[in-house]
Amino acid sequence: MLYTMCLPIDSVLAGDVEDLGHDRGRHELDTRIRGDTTKRKAIPSHTWQALQSYLDGRTAGPLFTTASGGRLDEPAAWRLLRSLARRAGLPQAEMNHPHALKTSAIPYALDRPHARIERAQAWADHKDARTTGRYSRWPGQPDGAPGHGPAEALIHAPRLAAGRRAGGR
Repeated sequence: MLYTMCLPIDSVLAGDVEDLGHDRGRHELDTRIRGDTTKRKAIPSHTWQALQSYLDGRTAGPLFTTASGGRLDEPAAWRLLRSLARRAGLPQAEMNHPHALKTSAIPYALDRPHARIERAQAWADHKDARTTGRYSRWPGQPDGAPGHGPAEALIHAPRLAAGRRAGGR
C-alpha cells in the first residue's frame, strides 16, 4: 500500500478495516492524510488481493496489527521492512524505511510513457507539483494511473517468491 497507493506510513497504519470500501467498480480506502484530512484512494487489484489475504476474513479493527492484535506502530513497521529486505537479500537493507517505498514509486510513475506531473502529484497527495518533481531526476512528464503500473511491476518482476511457495521452501 505504501508503494502501489503512494501512501505515507502514518496513513497506512491509521487505517481500519472499516475504512475499506468499493465504489464504481474499484476497491478503495478512506485514508487520513495530513492530520484530519481524509481522502478516498483507489486500491490496485493486486494490492487488494494481498490485503484480503493478510486480513484473512477480519472485518473490523486496525488494517495492520501486531501478533497480539494491537495496531502496528511505526517503529515496528520500520523493523519489519528492514527484516523483509534482509531476508530478500536486498542491497542496503538496513537503509530501507517505509517512506522509501513511496519515494521510489513516484519516479517509476514519472518515467512511464505519457506521464503527466499533475496526475502523479494528485496520486502522491502533494499540494505542489514541485514537491512531486523533487522525488525524481526525471526531466519529462509523469503518468496517468500511477499505482497500477508499480503494482504490476511488483507482482510480475520477482518470480522467485512464487517459485519458493510452489516448491514448499
